[in-house]
Amino acid sequence: MSTRSIIAKQVGEDKYLTIFCHYNGYPDDNGATLLKHYNTPERVDALLALGDLEFLREKIEPTPQMPHTADVPQPGVTVAMRRDMDLSGCEAVVMTREELIEPEYEGTEYTYVFSQDGKWLYFPAGEECEWRDLKEDLENDTIHLAEPDEELMEELGLSVEDWDESPEEDDIEQEMYGGM
Repeated sequence: MSTRSIIAKQVGEDKYLTIFCHYNGYPDDNGATLLKHYNTPERVDALLALGDLEFLREKIEPTPQMPHTADVPQPGVTVAMRRDMDLSGCEAVVMTREELIEPEYEGTEYTYVFSQDGKWLYFPAGEECEWRDLKEDLENDTIHLAEPDEELMEELGLSVEDWDESPEEDDIEQEMYGGM
């Protein structure tokens, strides 16, 4: 199961250059990778230039002498949909704050924004759009999780009211949140 996310850079008052990432959108995965490896405007710009991603990793460019595809990626190298899967329509797009709250990408669980003052902020889907400091939340172990996906809940035969009372809750959380 994938955890979709949006990765963005604030480029104006209410303008965000954004890409979509299909897998590993959790703060302790993609969020931690962004903090550690994409912490300058130049690195963020290079990442966004790839367009939409299948996987985010610490490196942007593969070693030219070695094969690198979505099916057989080089270790530690980001998999870009346009470059590595030969897909079109995957370029970065400018969105407003309102569009980030209700993105066109179905199932987006986390949104990450590199702010104009050089901080990574995030907010989980289902919360009010209150930017949270990613570094602070990771360091203090106070990550806010996205609300459970309604379609997944339906597939599992649960309602939101049943969520807290389900005897299988731990198993479902393991499935939904990758063991968190």
